[in-house]
Amino acid sequence: MSSPNSQQPSAQQAWRRNERQRRNRRTLVSIGISAGVVAGIVVVLFWITGGTSASTQAVITTPASPLPVNTPPQHVVIAQAPLVSIAVPVNTSVVTAIAFRSIPDPSAIELTPTGPLHEHDEGASGSALPDLELDVGAPAGTVVYSPVDGQIIGIYDNIVQGQVQGYRVLIAPQGAPGTAVSVTHVVAHPGGPAPRVGQAVLSGVTPLGQIIDLSGIETQDISQFSGDAGNHVAIELQRMANPS
Repeated sequence: MSSPNSQQPSAQQAWRRNERQRRNRRTLVSIGISAGVVAGIVVVLFWITGGTSASTQAVITTPASPLPVNTPPQHVVIAQAPLVSIAVPVNTSVVTAIAFRSIPDPSAIELTPTGPLHEHDEGASGSALPDLELDVGAPAGTVVYSPVDGQIIGIYDNIVQGQVQGYRVLIAPQGAPGTAVSVTHVVAHPGGPAPRVGQAVLSGVTPLGQIIDLSGIETQDISQFSGDAGNHVAIELQRMANPS
């Protein structure tokens, strides 16, 4: 049999072993709690800042993209004259109305409506007056593209009610010498390059600006067909004076 003295060291060893186990468990619990607190802080900081520091830096340093240019129009011819075909200058999905009218301009050349898009006659229905101006309605801000291939030969202020309201672009159409296509009711588009004299243009490809908002300045005739304020781009084909 073992004596009481021989059993005492074993009991002490068991007590020490149990005490070490208890300390280890307390340490593990403390570490787990600390890790949980740290993880919680990280999650809160992530939520507050909206992501990691690398993502935040990318958002801050990435420059803003320029305003998008509206989708170029499909190539649809809507008016014709000798040697010149006029294509729709804006995307057909935003066209509110197409109208032809007579204007007091002796240099204007008569346009013949054509193509699949429905057109109206502004104030000259049933009369013998020729169609000299083409109005293509679309919301203000719609990007306007060149209706012909050619070269810009002039850019002029557009005067409405005695004030400058955008500009008029004059284009010499390719293959039609002695004529010019006038595109009016246009203002600079903030997301695209400004047109310049001498620039070559392509029909439905080269932006000329965007439709200006004239709704608070004058009553626009095309509004009787468009169902809105009648903002539009106006197009004429003009004879150019013979050079001296």
